Amino acid sequence: MDPLSTTCQGLRGISHPQSLQSILGIRWWQKIPHTELLEKAGITPAEHLLLQKQLRWLGHVIRMPDNWLPRRLLYGELTVGQHSVGHPKKCFIDHIRANLLKCNIKPSDLEVLASDKDIWRTVCDTGLKSFLNGWITTSEE
Repeated sequence: MDPLSTTCQGLRGISHPQSLQSILGIRWWQKIPHTELLEKAGITPAEHLLLQKQLRWLGHVIRMPDNWLPRRLLYGELTVGQHSVGHPKKCFIDHIRANLLKCNIKPSDLEVLASDKDIWRTVCDTGLKSFLNGWITTSEE
């Protein structure tokens, strides 16, 4: 077994670049991009993991009955709290729509896609792959 791969298995929770550089024995003057550093360590960016968890949770909540509290909170609007002057109040679903667009998932198709568990899993996987490819290209520029 490759010693680097066994070391990298313990690195799943570490995403700070300086920590990864120290663990992998990479010095600052070697100028390795973060994308290559994450690839060597065998871990994904933290934003990718957050999106993955949010999409899984979203599919679970969409499949709940309409009268359950998490489902009602998903489409509800905050009545208490402050927002910037001149900006509309944001609902949680607005944040979800932004994340869906990052993954190239149409928000209008959300209910239909998430109602079937297998289809939703496939859509999430392809969306997360496209997000990761976009993240890598923007990070390398």
